Amino acid sequence: MLKNIWMNKKQRKMMGFSTVVIIVFIISLSFLLTQKGKDIVNTEVNNYLHEISQQTSYKVTQRVETNFSYLATLSNSLAYLDESAYEAYLYDAYEGGAFEWIGTVDHKGMLKVKNHPLKDVSQLTCVAKAMHGQASVSDKLLKIFDEKGAVYAVPYKGKDNNISAIVGWIPPETMKLLLNTESFSGTGFSHIIAKNGDYILHSKNKNALIDGDNFLNIFQQKAEITSSMTFQKFCQDIANRKKGTITFKVNGDNMRTLTYTPLDNCDWYLLSIVPSTMYSQNIQNFISLAIAVLALGIAVVFFIFIAFLLYTSNKKNKEITNIAYIDPITQGFTQVRFEKELLDRAKDFVPYTFISLDLRKFKLINASFGSENGDKVLRHVYVCIKKHLAKDEFVTRVNADNFNIYLHTIDEGKIKERLHSIADEINKYNQERQLPYYIPLSCGCYIVKDDAQELIVVRDKANIARKTNKNIPNYYLCNIVFYNDLEHQILLKEKEMENMMEKALDEEEFIIYLQPKVSLKTGKIIGSEALVRWDSPEKGLIPPDDFIPFFEKNDFIIKLDMYVFEVVCKILRKWIDEGKIAHPISVNLSRNHIHHPNFLEEYRKIQQKYEMPDQYIEIELTETVVFENLEMLKTIIDEIHKYGYKCSMDDFGSGYSSLNVLKEIPVDILKLDRVFFSSENDKRGEDIVETVISLAKKLGMETIAEGIETIPQVELLKSMESDAIQGYVFSKPVPVDQFETLVQDDPEMMSV
Repeated sequence: MLKNIWMNKKQRKMMGFSTVVIIVFIISLSFLLTQKGKDIVNTEVNNYLHEISQQTSYKVTQRVETNFSYLATLSNSLAYLDESAYEAYLYDAYEGGAFEWIGTVDHKGMLKVKNHPLKDVSQLTCVAKAMHGQASVSDKLLKIFDEKGAVYAVPYKGKDNNISAIVGWIPPETMKLLLNTESFSGTGFSHIIAKNGDYILHSKNKNALIDGDNFLNIFQQKAEITSSMTFQKFCQDIANRKKGTITFKVNGDNMRTLTYTPLDNCDWYLLSIVPSTMYSQNIQNFISLAIAVLALGIAVVFFIFIAFLLYTSNKKNKEITNIAYIDPITQGFTQVRFEKELLDRAKDFVPYTFISLDLRKFKLINASFGSENGDKVLRHVYVCIKKHLAKDEFVTRVNADNFNIYLHTIDEGKIKERLHSIADEINKYNQERQLPYYIPLSCGCYIVKDDAQELIVVRDKANIARKTNKNIPNYYLCNIVFYNDLEHQILLKEKEMENMMEKALDEEEFIIYLQPKVSLKTGKIIGSEALVRWDSPEKGLIPPDDFIPFFEKNDFIIKLDMYVFEVVCKILRKWIDEGKIAHPISVNLSRNHIHHPNFLEEYRKIQQKYEMPDQYIEIELTETVVFENLEMLKTIIDEIHKYGYKCSMDDFGSGYSSLNVLKEIPVDILKLDRVFFSSENDKRGEDIVETVISLAKKLGMETIAEGIETIPQVELLKSMESDAIQGYVFSKPVPVDQFETLVQDDPEMMSV
């Protein structure tokens, strides 16, 4: 149908080609622009920061060299003056200059400065170097007289043997003029620090958040490094006079980029810091241009595509709408239209009732009268339901013989009356038939009184009520269950089972059934799975789906698992003692066990009680156990292997199975769930099964396919080299005595 609606083969081919061209063009251009943007960002940042650092570094270095040259000139000039004129000459020299004061140091290290007391500076490293012939500046701010500042010292090369060095002192306020170079609209700034991190010059910029006396100490405390650089590597670079770049945050603030550069002629470091977000403007302009180019390119290519699409689809819009919103059988709402109507009403919510309605045994109608007559019945049912709906109420056929109904009525009594009327209307045609053929209904109702619930939740609750109403006595033509009734029924049933379970275990009401596992290579039974059934004298045979989930909820499943394991050990012990053929029997391990440490020791005690060889025991873990706690599970599997037992993963594929998890869990056997085989001629599903089987073999795992019901499935699995099969195609779960007969009398289940 879709083929007729859309376009012919040639048109589809052209559309597909155009789509591919557009996609390739967009992907290629986007990739190119992204890479180019990254390159520009990195290049601009690095170049700009390098340029800023170089400029400031050059400026500081020049100032340091100028100060050294100035002191050296004074040193040379003193050689031509009388000693009595030194102080006046030096005083005139620093008046109005960079130096706050300039003095001389004698061979004992005593500093002499006009209008200042004598000071012993022999312990200062920079002075000591100058006294030995090397110009030097202090590696940190020093306090000589009143406050801290930078101390410059050059050797004295004159003839006066009483003088060893010329020393000048520059206050921080004067030095800070070197850092007036701000960048990025005043958000970028610089510091100068010593090798040990002490500030030489601290920028007063408002964005300088690293305060205190030592930059490195405060940086370690406050900064969060966001680049690959570590703090230790940063400190090592500073100590080794290396250049570098580091990005960081302070107190969760914006990202910042720091470039550190050693200064010449001193042990100082220049730190240039800018906010990382500030340099992105040029990139944004580039990206905007790129997007415009991209949009233009897409528009040009898409113009051709849209023109072609409009030409071929104008006549088809009505059919497409019908496919989306009109059911082809009933000519009423599709599920999509139904859900759209519900969502539209959610904006102005009023309480309503959601009904899931099913025609019981409708498959018999199709089988007896054919699908064409079956479709007529569905149209008849739809018309009858529609006839009993109010103006703003609606109905849809969800699939096959299942309908959903939206009612304004929220009174349970009135809802029942309306549904009974619908059932009567549907079956009214039987009045004219000699042999009536009734169409009974199963209805699940959920009354929605608040708008917080999602539609899928509402629908699921109605479906649950419908599927479980077989246990509720009601009018023959229309069984009705409300979701709240269902909760009550479940609670009653669970309470009843709780009252019975301990006695049932003591009186051995739980019966073990065995389902054979058949080798695809030999056609013989190679083992079985132990399945538990509850045969109650009062209630009869209770399905596992009724009691297993409840026992998992109240932890009674742990006792039941231990009971099953002990019965299995008894069975195996009996076969071995009687000389019968004995095969491994797998037992299920509930996820409740993993929260009880050392639970495997109890299994071991039971095994030893019956002197059961390890090779006959296989523990099955369900897929839900695998994903609940992977690390704990690996430990449990290791324990299982330590005891010599085999371990299998049951129900693989039933939930959120991941091929990646197979490499994490060292199970021996992988059991493929029946969900893989639920659809015939599903090529995609077959490819997945074949891939899983192949991967399992490479990982050293055996594979067993569960739920196999047809010979074609058997042949397909043989071709995929699966190891074994478990399913109704060979045998349903049977009592132990019947299983013994299968093994002893007819060990070959299939012809290989």
